[in-house]
Amino acid sequence: MPKSAAADTGRVCIHDRDFQAVCWQSELEPMAFVPSAYVEDLLEAGLVLPAKGPFQPYCFHPALSAGSQLEADFQALAFRWYREGKLPAWREECFDLFAPGSTKAKFKLERVAARHLGFWTEAVHVNGLLAGGEMMWLAQRSMAKDSDPGMLDNMVAGGLSAGESIEACLWRECWEEAGLDPDNRQQIIDNEGLKPLRVIHIQCIEALTTAWPYLRRERLYAYSLSLPKSFVPVNQDGEVIAYRCVDRKELRQRIDEAALTQDAALVASLWL
Repeated sequence: MPKSAAADTGRVCIHDRDFQAVCWQSELEPMAFVPSAYVEDLLEAGLVLPAKGPFQPYCFHPALSAGSQLEADFQALAFRWYREGKLPAWREECFDLFAPGSTKAKFKLERVAARHLGFWTEAVHVNGLLAGGEMMWLAQRSMAKDSDPGMLDNMVAGGLSAGESIEACLWRECWEEAGLDPDNRQQIIDNEGLKPLRVIHIQCIEALTTAWPYLRRERLYAYSLSLPKSFVPVNQDGEVIAYRCVDRKELRQRIDEAALTQDAALVASLWL
């Protein structure tokens, strides 16, 4: 007998019960979803203002802006969390953080903290294709990664650093994660081998692979690259330990086995 729709809905429901929504000034759409364990520290540091009434949300302090003292205080607090074991890593790399509907960053913050506080972050993912598009390169993540260690990933995947464009991020990550040099890059561009696929928005509770569950909200810019026949990826930054070239049948199998990260599976499945 098929299971009821209500039972299915209850099992897959994503809720923010354990997170405090924090808005930007008078906006009602939350800018971040902060795990409960972090809220008191943000209030004590003056980075977040308490709700003024039963119909008012928590809000970031209006003086929290790019280059401000509060931005530096936020970064220092995040580093304190890391030293205290409340964040799994410290990347010494910041992400730009945006209020809903804004295209201008309000401030920047260490990338690991940004993700764990439920801000929208952005990343570029690339399906690297060979043999006329009949094979795809997958990368195996380093066991030292703070998220999804050892799992299969897209050939290239990386977050946009503060102030970085999508294009600059794409080519930087292509070099760092796969060793794609300027000559191969130009050959791909000349042969129209770079194609945008779509923008994917992820919202999910990350709880299984971390001691500190958080609401992950990420915007993925997905691309495909038709690579030169002789190209073999070579990692440059230590974040990939191996590569695997798969056909569509094997990719389906790997996705079914949950061998790929959630975001990599979404992007790679666009090839199927």
